[in-house]
Amino acid sequence: MKKRVVAISLIMLVSAVVTCDLSSGQERQLGVNREATAKIRAFDKGFFKDFDVYLAGVKAAPTALLFDLRDDYHLPSRFWESPITEEDIVHVIERLDVQYIDHRDKLRFRPRALNIVNTKGELLGYIYTSLDSILMDRKEDGTVTVHVPSLPTPRPRRPGMRGRW
Repeated sequence: MKKRVVAISLIMLVSAVVTCDLSSGQERQLGVNREATAKIRAFDKGFFKDFDVYLAGVKAAPTALLFDLRDDYHLPSRFWESPITEEDIVHVIERLDVQYIDHRDKLRFRPRALNIVNTKGELLGYIYTSLDSILMDRKEDGTVTVHVPSLPTPRPRRPGMRGRW
């Protein structure tokens, strides 16, 4: 019995070490990146210069900003518009905050930067959004295609129901 307890403890210890080793140093796919979020909210123009930035939605009602690192990988699908200017980036960040605070669009999260990582574990960029899901294709060759997100459509109200939902 004592041998089983020792064996189980040893297995748990080894698995914990392996898990910690694998997760350290790697960016988690769509994990919140607090450092990038802070730089985006601070309108850090030095940070913006490293990226081509794409808008999802329209400036008045944006759904996301895609920060694509200027490297060999091209993240946006063909439905994203061309990159936007620094002035537009600042305006869209402000609009995303207003949309979250307003609550009309029922956005669950305060806008934040989510990591976009390929299958090789390389950080390719960020998506800055309040949405809780992003559709993308990740290929074995390391390419990632991020599709244009849209606001979720509200559920229709049933006749005779009172209240919000």
